[in-house]
Amino acid sequence: MAGGAGNVAGATQRRIDPALAWLLVLALAFRIPISLFTVYHHADEVWQYIEPAYGLITGDWIRTWDIRLGIRSWLIPLVMVGPVWLGHALDPTGELHLILPRLCVAVASLGTVWAGWSLGMRISRTHAITAAFVAAIWVDFAYFASRTSSDTFSVLAILPGLALLVRFRDSANRRDAMVGGFLLGLGFITRFPLGPALAVPFLWAGRAEFRRAWLPLLLGAGGGVLCDGLANLAMGETPLVWIYNNVFANVVADRSHAYGVEVPEWYFQVLIWQWQWIGILLVPSALLGLKRYPMLGLTAIAVIAIHSAIGHKEYRFILLAVLLTILLSAIGSVDLAQILAAWRKRAFGRPGLAILLGMWLTASAQVAATEPFVINWAVGKAPLRAMRVVRSQPGFCGLATYRIRDVPFVSRAVLNRKGQALLIDGPQAPRLAAQTQPRYNVAVVPAEHRGELPSAYRFVGCMPPKKPLFEQQYCVFRREGPCTEPAGNLDYNAVLIRADK
Repeated sequence: MAGGAGNVAGATQRRIDPALAWLLVLALAFRIPISLFTVYHHADEVWQYIEPAYGLITGDWIRTWDIRLGIRSWLIPLVMVGPVWLGHALDPTGELHLILPRLCVAVASLGTVWAGWSLGMRISRTHAITAAFVAAIWVDFAYFASRTSSDTFSVLAILPGLALLVRFRDSANRRDAMVGGFLLGLGFITRFPLGPALAVPFLWAGRAEFRRAWLPLLLGAGGGVLCDGLANLAMGETPLVWIYNNVFANVVADRSHAYGVEVPEWYFQVLIWQWQWIGILLVPSALLGLKRYPMLGLTAIAVIAIHSAIGHKEYRFILLAVLLTILLSAIGSVDLAQILAAWRKRAFGRPGLAILLGMWLTASAQVAATEPFVINWAVGKAPLRAMRVVRSQPGFCGLATYRIRDVPFVSRAVLNRKGQALLIDGPQAPRLAAQTQPRYNVAVVPAEHRGELPSAYRFVGCMPPKKPLFEQQYCVFRREGPCTEPAGNLDYNAVLIRADK
């Protein structure tokens, strides 16, 4: 009888809390529409990860300088092969192979909601509900959840890993240390500049306990790195050499500086611009959360400090620090609300929690709807619409991009049509466009250069159509008739090699 009671108790403990279950559903309700509505945050999501996966399936893909120099791991493209293959198999002429990877990553992002719940539950159920709610609805969590980039992959692994390390320090369960170490190892190998910052949770969790802590931590982290080694071995590459190539290209050769260099305080300027008045409440809440979890705060500070020292800066590079700060603020906001309630000699009950969650939802909507974040909702839409128009042209056999600023612009995964691709640019572009007409019957050209195309090409439309003419960078033209010559030296990949792009 006692054994039966114990089994019932164990089953009860393993059953998911209904509040957490509903918060996971809420998270999906935010993430799935964003996955369908948005295209990409940064071009790397397509050209460095989806494009190689598509190439492994079809044998046809655009190779950028990153790929040719070997500065990228094959781990993420190989992970993407499954959803890309399935999407292409179910919808060979459509875009399901672009959508399914985003949906898969969005589902994987539910681990961040669990991480918030786990960290909050150590304090109280109210803290757990608040932290998980914020992880479900805050715009940075929801928007980046479906991005097929190394930045998102690393965060989706690291946040649950950090929660497991915290749980390990409470329970001394070596499995938590091993799984947490594995997730942090994956997070490191998918975004290796985070390595110095990840030393903070490793040192905090390991301390001076080799057998109890460091052994499972290192075994787990080694397993994460091993996944990367096996992925690259499967593609005929020497494991981890891509990291050396990446550092050499971006640090020694300064390739990343071509994409912009910012001052050290740039990240703080962007965060102040993004949060604006919301920061008045975020800062004190984050400080209270920092008292609860100093290790998480130190990790966030380390991420920002390391990336502030690097010349080329992008918001996505400090995504881990941003999400940790928001999580700490969510946890601290409960403490702040309880302090205010006690000061007013009132109980902080369900009405107070509902008001607090409503404030978080309002703040998230404010960030999402104002600059600088609001710009993200339209990124990638104009190129995708242009490709839709291109592939809908009857008799399509060859595409030429003519003096397009964004190089690369053509993605075989986005185009998803057979037919040769040409890149025409430079001072001789008008002459080349006229001489090579038999090689292409569809062209994409900025509105400012539309008059330079041969007269045989008729205007189809510009993207984005509602913008002023000088902002319409993707105008589609077509001519009647087939393609009778090969792409030759204007082949898109061949021109990329010559231009070193």
